[in-house]
Amino acid sequence: MIKGSIVELVTPADSNGAIKFESLEALVDWHVVEGSAALLVGDTLDAALDLDAEERLELWRRVVWQAEGRIAVIAGLSADQLETSLEFARAADEAGVDAVLLTLPATPFPSKDKLLRYVEAVAKAVKQPLLLRSRAERIAPSTVDALARIEGVSGFVDGASDITRARELLALHLPVGFALYAGNDLAAMPFVLEGFAGGVSTTANLVPRMVRKLHDAALSGDRAEAEALQKPLQSLLQAQPEDNLPRAVQWALIEMGRVAESTPPLALSQAKDYASLRRALRSAGCAI
Repeated sequence: MIKGSIVELVTPADSNGAIKFESLEALVDWHVVEGSAALLVGDTLDAALDLDAEERLELWRRVVWQAEGRIAVIAGLSADQLETSLEFARAADEAGVDAVLLTLPATPFPSKDKLLRYVEAVAKAVKQPLLLRSRAERIAPSTVDALARIEGVSGFVDGASDITRARELLALHLPVGFALYAGNDLAAMPFVLEGFAGGVSTTANLVPRMVRKLHDAALSGDRAEAEALQKPLQSLLQAQPEDNLPRAVQWALIEMGRVAESTPPLALSQAKDYASLRRALRSAGCAI
């Protein structure tokens, strides 16, 4: 079971979509040093890159090679069609990843029976532990319970932010070894304090050590320390524009010197976003 901070890694790329592999490899090394628990690679944050199975195979291979077993690598299989997810699953197996994650379909949201059949098909195709994620729509606890009992499914990432939801899921009699994860940075601290195994974080792209320490404190039950660490993250969370989060995160990484500059330079949607992100990075202790 993976426990702690799972970084939903933003793949650095040029404006034409070409991946900056040298920068990517440097980011992998950085997250190893900072103590992140795992890297989620090639999922919804990279949707704009529109990578096919062959391109994903190269991406996952490069990350696995660079990780050298020092950090777990999770491949994102999410796709609009089941056939595509199955194709991605074959590529993930060939790349040698440690686990795979499937973000469940949201529009239109399938019935419970269709959802279970969809996940069963993917679970049969993958050879690694399968994590599931729900973002756009809350799934009933009874459905989460049914999903957890599918052979090969080992965890569920929930996108809710209210503590009542966390307690509902923790009250289920889930299989031994099945893990629950918070699906957003705002929920990670309270959810892990309640008993979740960790969380999937986009903010950990920028401040991995701070996010890792927050998870460590919450996992150990140190509420005071976890709450203290959450405070400096607030401004950084609020400064990330929702309309194009991957671009904003990559722009911030360039500002920090972690990713090579793009040509032409990356542009954010609104002029105010530049100043807001710079102030938030400074307040979080990022050297820029």
